[in-house]
Amino acid sequence: MSSNHGISYDALKYALTIKESYQSGEPLTVTGAAKQQRLLMPEHLLSNDLALMQYDDPLALAVIATRDPESPMALAAAIRMGPHAKCKELITGVFEVVSDATKHELVADCAKLLTKNAFSPEAFHLVRTRASNHVVEIREAYRRAMADNLRALLDGKMAAREFVEEFIELASNGNLRIDIYRRLVMKLMRSDAVRPSVKFMLLERLDRFPQMVKLQIVNEVNSAPDTPEYQTLKQELRWIYETKQKQQTPQPINASKPQPSAADLVARSQIDFGAAAGMHQRNSIIKPAEPTLRRNANPSIMRSGGFSTRELSSWLN
Repeated sequence: MSSNHGISYDALKYALTIKESYQSGEPLTVTGAAKQQRLLMPEHLLSNDLALMQYDDPLALAVIATRDPESPMALAAAIRMGPHAKCKELITGVFEVVSDATKHELVADCAKLLTKNAFSPEAFHLVRTRASNHVVEIREAYRRAMADNLRALLDGKMAAREFVEEFIELASNGNLRIDIYRRLVMKLMRSDAVRPSVKFMLLERLDRFPQMVKLQIVNEVNSAPDTPEYQTLKQELRWIYETKQKQQTPQPINASKPQPSAADLVARSQIDFGAAAGMHQRNSIIKPAEPTLRRNANPSIMRSGGFSTRELSSWLN
């Protein structure tokens, strides 16, 4: 397939990979300094000074604009896609599909405004300003919700399990910067005012955290002093580790179970922008599926109940 029209085989591959990330609940990441993986943020997409590799492809941006459950990311992707739509007739058509298929009213309005004004510089300036303000507004709303939940937890008005579930959803879907995300989790883990049950539940949901936050949590518990509370947390972490090891043991193939046909596999991989519309209510919080941890080796567990740095790295990768 020629890229002269703005779409190539690589573009389809990138778009399919992003679609699968949304289906599995895994966050979108971008390679930063020292080849570290960082969460893709709305600011990254809104910046003209950053090269985002596969995320600069218009088809990949179209998937984000239609699939992302949160409006800041979807809006930023649609705006970054705009210059491509201005230059390529086929991408202009895809951009029009995005404005109809997105689940976010604000994204549709901005896309239609750009199209109506022939992608003029003035129109881009207007929607970029609106998008930047929207990111700040949404983050502030999520921050207030998290603060209210913490207050309710400490006052005994909110159950620990409910607090943890909502904390993860708010942190994940609120497009929090990774340093803020990590700092919030660490405050919960270190606070004497937070019940140990909350900390246990955070460890149980380790798979739901971004990689950098996950590593920080494990390091925090692993290097903590041997107080009764942290000894119990270390035992909990060790139990989670051993459970993951058992889950990763290869299972025998069931010959009697029907295998999917090639046609089924192709049908599952098709990119359908129309189906993305209306899947979730506007501004709702989506609960992502829990991804499975993958490891390349089977490190031994230290008798003290903790893990070495090498073991931590291999487990969490």
